[in-house]
Amino acid sequence: MLLFYFELQQLEVLLEVIGAVIGVMLMRFTFPKVGKGAALSVGVHHGALTEGLATLMVVMVSLTLKKKEQGFFVKTWIASIWKMTIHILSSDMTGGIMNPASAFAWAYARGDHTSFDHLLVYWLAPLQATLVAVWVVTFLTKPKKTKEQEADKNKNKKE
Repeated sequence: MLLFYFELQQLEVLLEVIGAVIGVMLMRFTFPKVGKGAALSVGVHHGALTEGLATLMVVMVSLTLKKKEQGFFVKTWIASIWKMTIHILSSDMTGGIMNPASAFAWAYARGDHTSFDHLLVYWLAPLQATLVAVWVVTFLTKPKKTKEQEADKNKNKKE
């Protein structure tokens, strides 16, 4: 069952990348004078750090909001403003994509999708940042054990 779950996840990532490539090609066909997508205007290491930190912050806020019990519109508004702010702050350096599938689609349209710089900045950094963000949010938002839970745990140990 677990293997089937991982196969579905791989299929989902593949379909997202294919959909992004088709979307970019349709956009470039429909609007030929529209931009060429994100471009790395700083060094590779600065770009990877920028994309990684941007992804880390966006994922942490999204996961934290998911655990809060606020209204749907409040969560959506906070997440949207936060993502737009991070995108604007990082767009001059890396384009502020924070999505490997979208970055790949624009790079594929330009023909530079196989460069090491692209893989490091737009794939490795966001994926690592996402894993770190999930770990940090899980660690920081653990529900605190109540006295009843501790009493139940001690009771089960005695039996």
